[in-house]
Amino acid sequence: MRLYIDLSCFNRPFDNQAQERIRLETEAVLVILTRIVEGTDTLLWSWVLSFENDKHPKRDRRDEIAVWERRAERSVGLSGSLEDRSRRIAQQGISALDAAHLAAAELGGADILLTCDDAVIRRAPRLGLALRVLNPVAYLSEVTAHG
Repeated sequence: MRLYIDLSCFNRPFDNQAQERIRLETEAVLVILTRIVEGTDTLLWSWVLSFENDKHPKRDRRDEIAVWERRAERSVGLSGSLEDRSRRIAQQGISALDAAHLAAAELGGADILLTCDDAVIRRAPRLGLALRVLNPVAYLSEVTAHG
């Protein structure tokens, strides 16, 4: 699968692991990243990920996440079509940044966008996207059930 992984997922391993949900999502993210390293899945990156990551206040996290851009199969740059699609998605009640991630994933040909953001997951089905939006735990459950 070609995956677009948003920063909520990339940041999960750095979050406080006291809550079970966060621990489960962290474990799923780490397995998914291993699948990318092994070539089972491919990673799609975008200028939106770089833009958002560059704003992270903690340099160690920012640097650790930025390394993944080099593992990406390709990166989606800023373009007029991306801006237009982002605007159309945002008009449906999605934040501008989330809309830009969704548009980049879609235009880059991702099969699935992975996020830990419940609101994005809940709203995605009504956006008419050419991809699915899943929590990393749900994705991993799907691929291990069919693998």
